[in-house]
Amino acid sequence: MHAHYVAFRGGRPTVEDFVDILVTKLVGFCLPRRELRKAQERWVGMPAAKVMEDAVRLHRRAVDLFKKANRETNRNGEFGEVITYLLIESVLRAPQLVAKMSLKTNSQMPVHGSDGIHFRLEDSAGALRLLWGESKCYQSVGDAIMKAAESVAENVENDKMAHELFLIEQHADLDGFPEELSAAILDFLDPYNEKSNQRLDTSVMLIAFDFDAFAKLEGVAPDKMEAVFAEHLENALPDLKARIDAALEKHAVPVHDLHVFFLPVPSVAAMRERFQTQIGWTA
Repeated sequence: MHAHYVAFRGGRPTVEDFVDILVTKLVGFCLPRRELRKAQERWVGMPAAKVMEDAVRLHRRAVDLFKKANRETNRNGEFGEVITYLLIESVLRAPQLVAKMSLKTNSQMPVHGSDGIHFRLEDSAGALRLLWGESKCYQSVGDAIMKAAESVAENVENDKMAHELFLIEQHADLDGFPEELSAAILDFLDPYNEKSNQRLDTSVMLIAFDFDAFAKLEGVAPDKMEAVFAEHLENALPDLKARIDAALEKHAVPVHDLHVFFLPVPSVAAMRERFQTQIGWTA
């Protein structure tokens, strides 16, 4: 179980800065690595102004892809899956294996299940760990937890898992990785290969929610505010853990490796609105 929060500056959480950073991360989240590699190759020897123009076009393409994928999957321009992507890559050190955004815009390719698929080779166990991201951003932490547990329960069903593995086999984004690594990953996914028994599946849940501790900071000195907030968050963790346990039990999630990231914010709705404004989302 992990708990993260947006850093404070001058007595205020830097939510706006965080959202602005999320928008820049859409390039890595939405676009396959081979497309980014080709861009880097184009930029070699290119004048700086031309590189900047091409980078802007690349970002615009990522934003357009994100918006199109959200509309075609009936999602409301959600920022949660981008945060989940960042946390899995930066905290759990697991790169993205399938760029699902590029698949969701293909009407011939049904993309269900997790919000993101990542991988990590476990040197100590000699195993491949697949990490399945699931993000829920709600005003109520209870609602977010219950919805996340429901999604994880669905994702670990055999039929859903088989479809996700098929997506990996067909669309794994391994550009830039050594050939032996790519071959090893395919071995882990082959049910006829002994290595398939060494595949580890891990669900990663992001729970973003409105946290009432922000309202309790009034009157606290700006230089003490972050420490006081962190204490409120730490004190809330035992209850949050109990809620997770209850939700997993209610949805009959089997014994399963799980990482939960809690992200308390002043207002999920305000965060969503800023993110949508920054990407030019229209209902």
